[in-house]
Amino acid sequence: MNIEQSMAEIDRAVEETISDPRKYRNERSERSQRRAYQKSLEAVDDLASEAAVERLATWIADTIREKEKLPTSRRVRKKGAEICRDAGHSVSTNDWLGS
Repeated sequence: MNIEQSMAEIDRAVEETISDPRKYRNERSERSQRRAYQKSLEAVDDLASEAAVERLATWIADTIREKEKLPTSRRVRKKGAEICRDAGHSVSTNDWLGS
């Protein structure tokens, strides 16, 4: 699953679960949750593989559906770093995922 497909999966979870997705989809803001999720998926793709991207996207979508709220950017980055490390890749504290 590539990044575009992964984002579509997350978008569906938001549409199905979140009643007010404005914070998620604020297209004019660099601080939207959607942009943070996409940036995290791109960072995982750069460090690991498409399988790792799919794993993170599935985790994000499942979390949205289960908790009925958006996971924070920090929690997504932390999970992305964990997935990369599980795949044998190091994550620097200077990286998006390490912050």
